[in-house]
Amino acid sequence: MLWSGMYNFASSGTEVITGNANESQPSYTDLISTNANLFFSGQFSNLSRVLLGLELSGYLTGGQTSIHNHDLRAYESLNVQNIPLRQIGIYVPASKTVGFHGMGSLTLVQDEDERAICLSKSMIWEDLHQPPAFELDVYNNTTITTATTTTLWTPVAESTQGVYKITIASAGAQTVELQWTDDGGASAEKIGLIRFSAEGSFVYDFDTALCRNPNGDGGLLQAITTTTASTQIDTIGHDILASQ
Repeated sequence: MLWSGMYNFASSGTEVITGNANESQPSYTDLISTNANLFFSGQFSNLSRVLLGLELSGYLTGGQTSIHNHDLRAYESLNVQNIPLRQIGIYVPASKTVGFHGMGSLTLVQDEDERAICLSKSMIWEDLHQPPAFELDVYNNTTITTATTTTLWTPVAESTQGVYKITIASAGAQTVELQWTDDGGASAEKIGLIRFSAEGSFVYDFDTALCRNPNGDGGLLQAITTTTASTQIDTIGHDILASQ
């Protein structure tokens, strides 16, 4: 047997993939090997909260064929050992954007005995990981003095917001409603409604997995106020790339 090198998905290891309108077709395919004697051992990981589909194609007796279909849950990894893989196809739901990672090593078998040894040690299994805790590097401070709808947080390109903490401080009677929207301010999803009868403050705390915008990349975090009482809102969290 000869070690033939390392494999990196999409040549880089990590790729951002957007779903096709036709969900019966893979959103992305990556060729691993054109040699039936090259055996793959490695891991494919879903870096998002979106359910993905995988199709593994490989070399069996008689030629190349699809050898395994698999659903990859949020933050789940699929481990592969000693399989003669040809290609992997990633199925992403329409309009969703996700992060995907793959890596491994390639071993070249040189005769039938070596091939039999590799095949006798081939296997596939899953790892389901805990959601990642992102760094807290976005701090927004907004002061509102009118009855209006105000955008508190616009994410950077190709990302969505993950909120760790929101602090609301009002100088007087006020009603504040927080909501997620898409990038045009539509498709509102309510977070909560706070009623102040006088001066006061309130804090939303979320766990380290973070509360994130269900509208996906480019969506906004907004506040709706109903009086002219000066209201300061601070948001702390992270711009999350590709639905991670």
